[in-house]
Amino acid sequence: MTSLIIVSSSGRRKVELQALNSIGRHAGNSIRIPDPSVSKNHCLIMMDANQICCIEDRSSTNGTYVNNRRIHNKTRVYIGDEIRLGNVRLLLEGEEKPAAQMVEIRDENKGLFSSALSPQQETRFLPEDEIHNEKDLRADYEKLRVTYELQNEMNLERDLGKTLDRILVRTFEFLEYDHGIILLPDKKGNMAPHSYKTRGKETKLTVSSTLVRYVQEEKTGVISTNVPSDDRFNLSESIMLEGVKSTISVPMMFQEELLGIMILSSLARINAFSMKDLGLITAIANQAARIIKNFKLHEELRLSFDSSIRTLSATVDARHPLTAGHSERVMDISLLIAQKMNLPEQEIRILKFAALMHDIGKIAIPDSILLKNGRFFPEEKAIMESHSAKTRAILENFYFPECMDTVPLVASSHHEKIDGTGYPKGLKGDEIPLSSRIMAVADIFDALTEKRDYPKYTENETFSYEPLSLPRAISIIKDGAGEHFDKPVVEALLESLPSIMDYLKKTPER
Repeated sequence: MTSLIIVSSSGRRKVELQALNSIGRHAGNSIRIPDPSVSKNHCLIMMDANQICCIEDRSSTNGTYVNNRRIHNKTRVYIGDEIRLGNVRLLLEGEEKPAAQMVEIRDENKGLFSSALSPQQETRFLPEDEIHNEKDLRADYEKLRVTYELQNEMNLERDLGKTLDRILVRTFEFLEYDHGIILLPDKKGNMAPHSYKTRGKETKLTVSSTLVRYVQEEKTGVISTNVPSDDRFNLSESIMLEGVKSTISVPMMFQEELLGIMILSSLARINAFSMKDLGLITAIANQAARIIKNFKLHEELRLSFDSSIRTLSATVDARHPLTAGHSERVMDISLLIAQKMNLPEQEIRILKFAALMHDIGKIAIPDSILLKNGRFFPEEKAIMESHSAKTRAILENFYFPECMDTVPLVASSHHEKIDGTGYPKGLKGDEIPLSSRIMAVADIFDALTEKRDYPKYTENETFSYEPLSLPRAISIIKDGAGEHFDKPVVEALLESLPSIMDYLKKTPER
């Protein structure tokens, strides 16, 4: 089923598309978006029986943009496209199966065509004084425009999967082909499908292993048709699969390293691609290769950073045998609540690290207090509560990228209370970061439902050392909503309980 993810100032929601979908601010639209930047009747999205979607602007004030390009006529849109209406973003999603399930690299020759390099003869973009055909000029300009825009988009996108999907979506705009596939090396170095796009109804795609091997070994692009005249292949080596008339295949190269292969196929046309197309696709593939390389380096750094943070967090928890794993559980419970509240991806990443490190200040608390069995005396309580301020002081010595520089504040604010009676700053209400309010609920939930070597207690009651029952723990948290805890966060906790309990069942015995 094809759907729209609507991202606006009021949050994020998902809507399943029907055959005809009117979108606008007015209540009469099938998809209403009550945002002042959206026109009363902004646009239409139409979908046929094959799930092929088109969008049409309805003379809106702020215009309708597809992938940052304003549209003026009925325009085809693809899964992965971003539509913008004023300040509102719409993301087109589909229930696409993973590429590994939909693309097969086939070895047998049965049913395959012979291969040939038989491109059209345009090998360059003509200089101005040789241009005589306005239609050809416009076609060349459109290819260059989309290629330029795509290269800019690739530099802005941080998600590798979305980047590769975007490449296939945008190349649909200037090349007449039916299937697009991007292969990346697996852990063993074998090429495996990573992304795919198809113009028609979703069907399983096949790729010739001969073609893949050729591009892999020669590290050069190739244009193929079903004309048996290519002397670079033996006639017994079939590189075209049945039903495919033309294929363009290019290596994704970074310096001398092959990082992937991009294959585009046409079912209808024998000479579907020219040498100009090969040059443009090669440029796109090489830009993508640089992004893949940067992504790999970034991923290695991220894994290293994550591992260091987790190790440090576990070291702090391990000072107290019965709190081992506490920070990991607080993180995971916090993330489940945050997902229920539709927190943006960047805020979720901040919350992840803040939750892992929320108790790092305890590293400076003496064992005589940290490991005490029983209630704290007032002076001991003050020392114990200082761990929040110490957490912030320690984390401010870490280097966090600018987009995550609130981690120290978020981590150190998990003991603040909605009514302003918490610590270390006595923040109240919305002064407390939302991620900290989420963490506060997750922290107390874990404390109440796990065993401790000191009795659990509230201001009015003292409980046992053993975990409280789920109903009792929830009752305590609900009683604190509006004073200690943020009410919407408590509601999200209650809605997330099935997922939280499933998660806790899967965690190792403590």
